[in-house]
Amino acid sequence: MSMKKRIASIAACSMLLASVPGEAMAYETPEVLRVGLESICKNVPSATIGVWDLYIGMADGEDFEEGGMVTSSGTFTARAAVGEFVMIESEMDLDEAIDLANSLTNMGYDAYAGYLMDEEWTVYVKGASRAEVENASRENASRVSAFEGYSISGGEAKLLLPEDAVLMGGNVGDTFKLNGYPYRGMLTFSVTGSTMTAVNVIGLEEYLYGVVSSEMPQSYEQEALKAQAVAARTYAMTKLGAHTGSGYQLCDGVNCQVYKGYSNEAASTTAAVDATEGEVACYNGSPIEAVFSSSTGGYTENSENVWWATVPYLRAVPEIAEYGDNTWTRELTLDELTDLLAEKEAGIGSAKDIVITKLSTGGRVQEMQIVGTKGTKTLNKETIRTYFSAACGSLPSKMFTINGKGGEIGQYGMKAEKTKTAAAGGLLAAAANQGVIAKTEGTLSHLNGKNFSVDVNASSKPAVSVDNSDYEVYDVNISTVKNGRFLFEGVGVGHGVGMSQKGAQAMAQMGYDYEDILYHYYTGITIED
Repeated sequence: MSMKKRIASIAACSMLLASVPGEAMAYETPEVLRVGLESICKNVPSATIGVWDLYIGMADGEDFEEGGMVTSSGTFTARAAVGEFVMIESEMDLDEAIDLANSLTNMGYDAYAGYLMDEEWTVYVKGASRAEVENASRENASRVSAFEGYSISGGEAKLLLPEDAVLMGGNVGDTFKLNGYPYRGMLTFSVTGSTMTAVNVIGLEEYLYGVVSSEMPQSYEQEALKAQAVAARTYAMTKLGAHTGSGYQLCDGVNCQVYKGYSNEAASTTAAVDATEGEVACYNGSPIEAVFSSSTGGYTENSENVWWATVPYLRAVPEIAEYGDNTWTRELTLDELTDLLAEKEAGIGSAKDIVITKLSTGGRVQEMQIVGTKGTKTLNKETIRTYFSAACGSLPSKMFTINGKGGEIGQYGMKAEKTKTAAAGGLLAAAANQGVIAKTEGTLSHLNGKNFSVDVNASSKPAVSVDNSDYEVYDVNISTVKNGRFLFEGVGVGHGVGMSQKGAQAMAQMGYDYEDILYHYYTGITIED
């Protein structure tokens, strides 16, 4: 078995929504990542490694340098190992270290074959004096006062490894199993005191095999999966500084991207990653923070309406279509809302009403106020979605009406073209029909008759413009209470910024390729290889 594995040095690259590059910057696509497997092994005292042959070595530039191999008829157990040890000063190979460690173990000592570097090993002993170890081993020894690493048991002898040592499995595809889950690449542990977190050292493209299949349904059209692959590759590059204080760059959860390793890979998603190998979405020459959500409900969102910074490539654009039924409902009574206000110590008394105070062109609620007997509570940005979680559950999106009141929602493709003034005209019609007052910082009249930047023609593949000059956020004053309850009826799932995964699927079904999809959702980007 060849143990040479390509591992490139990692270029640290981090971009946050609060900091957008103003000019072109050089970047390097990392070939290898350090991914914290937090979902299955975070801050634990031990972990189980299931593998037939366990190779121990070091990452040296582009190569994995094997230092030795141990076998097990069952499983290996890794444990955090910190503190004081006595170390034999002689260097030896693994077989010699195992023999000496087992000899000292038979004499009653807590002994380990200890890895140094390359193919060099020694023996560590815990809980004994230097004189005792020297007398028992007939070797010179020295005290290591603050060793930090991990131990491996279950093979020919117990092993003691420093944190920079890595493990590689000998299972199918050179995989290893950690707590029952298989992964490609290499394994190490980031140790903190008596606990540790598993770290998968893996090539970027192999990492994406386990990401794309976890973030988008594997049954989606190949062009949608390719768009997801480019977005995931690019997003990973901008998150490399997310967990450096923990000893790795990315985690395997939603705070970075969902990564489930080898067991979740699929032929369709692997093909999408391979077909787009190395391709990155850039703005002004730098990788973008390629955020995405499941469904936008008809119109994507400007970044500043969800977070804070205005990001030039995360501009609101209308959807052509979205795959599937993405509608949802939530119901809340005045009494339940009053109880929630008390629980949150809002200080506005008993609930009387929910008033929508800001809407965007796409129909998304941008601000609303809970009116109480003693004041009001203003909700905006993502607080709109999360505030009611303890009462009726979080709202899946901000694209909703309350008791039928609000803007037009769920306008796609031909339907949006037919209505043309769905946001402005729909709002004015709603104001007239519901007896509410519509007000703006300027006037709504200039919006009448404007298109939604979607030129739908007779074909099944409309031409798409990413012009969002018609998009606005405007003030309204829409009282929504009815019969002591609030019925939220919405469409879309997620924050709505960037690519809609169900929109990507619909576009792929209509004949768009992955570049069309990416250019539609990320304004002004280039796709670079």
